[in-house]
Amino acid sequence: MVEVLLDHAKFRLLMPFMAAPQTIAAAAEVTGTPPTSLGYWVKRFVRLGLVREVGSQRPAVFEAVASEFIVDPSRVMPLEEMLAEVQRPAWNRMLQGYAREYQRLSPDWLLHFHVTPDGVMTRREVTREELERPGAPVAPRPLGEWALLRLSREDAAAFRERLSGVVQEFLGRSSEDEADSVYLVHVGVTRDPVHG
Repeated sequence: MVEVLLDHAKFRLLMPFMAAPQTIAAAAEVTGTPPTSLGYWVKRFVRLGLVREVGSQRPAVFEAVASEFIVDPSRVMPLEEMLAEVQRPAWNRMLQGYAREYQRLSPDWLLHFHVTPDGVMTRREVTREELERPGAPVAPRPLGEWALLRLSREDAAAFRERLSGVVQEFLGRSSEDEADSVYLVHVGVTRDPVHG
């Protein structure tokens, strides 16, 4: 059961039944999955005790046995592996978004490696046009900042709080206008495992 709940693709198939009782056809429409494929997974969910048939009407109606599940993934995998399983679909989606945005800006990207006078290695993505025309305006890229910061506990807490506040502020300003773009946002701060 834990493996199913940690697998984003399988959990997505379970979600409609957690929201409300429904037929396989209705849930297939919500998930965009062919009804025959979803039917296979519903049978599997029933065997695992995640879903049950409700009533005796035809077509059959199914619902999840609960609207929420709490599992202990440590029984089947190490914590690092569990976090990777949970986060990987979002990371993959973010990388797809980056690739699409970069492709919109230019079909021809290069990596520019540089060592600053004080010995810091930098790497940035550049288009061939930017190299051939130094000083020309640089197209805005998707935001993907990585940094190693040495901070006191107090500053680290303030940094996390401020970043979270910015995310919350813009969640509150989220648009209902279908003409506006939808952005995938990830903000993360953790101690660097290389430096302890």
